[in-house]
Amino acid sequence: MDADKFHLPGKHYFLSHSVGAQPRSWDAEVAAGYGAPWRTEGFNVWGPWFDTLDRFKAGLAPIIGARPEDICPQANVSSGVSKVLFSLPERKGRTKIVLTEDAFPTVGFALAQAERLGYELDFIPGGERLADPDAWARAFADDVQLVVPMQVYSNSSVLAPVAEIAKRARAAGVFSLIDAAQAAGAVPLKLDDWRPDFAVGTSLKYLCGGAGAAWLWAEPETAKQCKPLDVGWFSHADPFEFDIHHFDYAEGAARFTGGTPSIAPFAGAAAAHEIINAHGVEAIYAHNQRLLARLFEALPQSAFLSSTMQGARGSGALIKVRDYDAAAAALANAGVGHDTRLGAVRISVHLYNDENDIDALVAALDPHL
Repeated sequence: MDADKFHLPGKHYFLSHSVGAQPRSWDAEVAAGYGAPWRTEGFNVWGPWFDTLDRFKAGLAPIIGARPEDICPQANVSSGVSKVLFSLPERKGRTKIVLTEDAFPTVGFALAQAERLGYELDFIPGGERLADPDAWARAFADDVQLVVPMQVYSNSSVLAPVAEIAKRARAAGVFSLIDAAQAAGAVPLKLDDWRPDFAVGTSLKYLCGGAGAAWLWAEPETAKQCKPLDVGWFSHADPFEFDIHHFDYAEGAARFTGGTPSIAPFAGAAAAHEIINAHGVEAIYAHNQRLLARLFEALPQSAFLSSTMQGARGSGALIKVRDYDAAAAALANAGVGHDTRLGAVRISVHLYNDENDIDALVAALDPHL
């Protein structure tokens, strides 16, 4: 699926869970959306730069099942989580924030700052049980302010039932924040339909957009209740009013913007949107799952530390080997790009991988299982 539209280091690139491959059109997009307007417009560059941000939001919107106006560009996921956390209305008795032991550490680090406000983090045990909505029952108690599931857990590749979590949370009066960093671009999202309160993600991974182009989605009615602490002139309803004594929160997701947004990362990130949207995330997801099925059939079930359950897995896998250093050397010799977690070989598949990549991975790994 369009491997020729990406720069793919090595022969077989299995690192989309870490850094998605760069689109060949990335340089041109940065030049057109950032550099050229700056060079030609000078002082009047803000109009074209706003157009670049709008293009990013318009390209991302169908990928995550959302409206462009409900998306707010962010520098990274941690920033988005913090902005949500310190914007929530205080509600008597709701002092718990529920997440899991398997959450990506940066999310836990950001959420832990809520302890300054008197909140307590409540950790649900991790593992494949996270694919069961009932495993999240603790998150819907009347002392919970916020629940933060990852749609796909980065090490286990467990696919959490985020739509059901969001539904149950809303019914219980609990705010929900979906971490879609390991899902967006490879697993279907339908934020408008699922109606969590918030979602955050990055362009670095399966969105193949590079660092610095993260995003925050806010449900419109929820956004009205929120007053972010981390604000700047672009959080203002009228950024160009220039009255230091007057501030009104912007409508909807825009209130989470903060100060002057970066432009270049979002110009580059738009390059992959066109490719992803040409196929559609549903087709990419089906493609990725076929490749994983080929991998799971070729190696013994006991070799996998991550989820292999159809319908309850993302696009990655952890493969247990006898000696990681020896396996890593064999993979390097075969031109297989990967990384490691828990002493295992960590890989992921995406739209630019094919059956030949899987077969090369299996051949290199088989002697080391």
